[in-house]
Amino acid sequence: MKFRVLIFSLLAGSCALQAAFDYPAYSARNAALSNSYLAATGIHDGFMINPALSSQTGAFYASLNYSQLYNIKELQYANGLAVLPLAAFGLGVGVENFGGALYSENKITINSSKLFYNNSLAVGVSLGVYHLSAEGYGSSSTVGLSIGILYQVTPNLHIAGVVENFNQPSINGFGEELPQRIQAGLQFEPVSHLRTHLKIQKDSYFSPEVLLGVEYRLFTNFEVFSGYSTLVTSPSFGFSLNAAKVEASYAIQHHFDLGTTHFIGIAFNGGK
Repeated sequence: MKFRVLIFSLLAGSCALQAAFDYPAYSARNAALSNSYLAATGIHDGFMINPALSSQTGAFYASLNYSQLYNIKELQYANGLAVLPLAAFGLGVGVENFGGALYSENKITINSSKLFYNNSLAVGVSLGVYHLSAEGYGSSSTVGLSIGILYQVTPNLHIAGVVENFNQPSINGFGEELPQRIQAGLQFEPVSHLRTHLKIQKDSYFSPEVLLGVEYRLFTNFEVFSGYSTLVTSPSFGFSLNAAKVEASYAIQHHFDLGTTHFIGIAFNGGK
């Protein structure tokens, strides 16, 4: 049994091509935009990327998301997310699960953010509780802290910065098992309904990465997305459809060596 767990752990690590708790995407929109929207406005669950973004949500929002990485049954990922705006504050919570019976990663994210300077600056903090377990090897837990900012330069240009897990947590004694990144990004809206995203990130244990994303609102209730990552050369595409305060989303992300991953999500947005 221990041999099976070891093989699965190696498989999970090689498929992700990153550390533990570092998945290709947490939602269909996130996957389609290749994790690029660090400085996003109007993305309700963006606190999972930048702790400051929960302040951008104007109403209660909740979602469920699912993916099966590279169509491998043992690499299932699912989460539940919720955001609640309170005056100038934003509160977010996320519960994530990756893996199966032999090997499992679980994370709880608790987030808060606040607006300053006539709402032009948002600052947020997230606490992440990480728990890893493997059959025959026991389990381990740790806590990470992340901080993020979002600043409006002009109505069409926003910039952002994030330090992820700045307290340098480790699990099983290995710091490289958890993402520890410095990130900078921008969102630019050149014309109405079109937004472009750029993010540059550097993990303590990996090479720098550039992530690009484009989103366009074709109709009032229909958006399309596309993105690209330079580190894993993984192009992506997706769309979302909104009706009666319910949002359904889908994305496909292709890795040239490992194959294709499909992402689906369903959300309730009290603001629509």
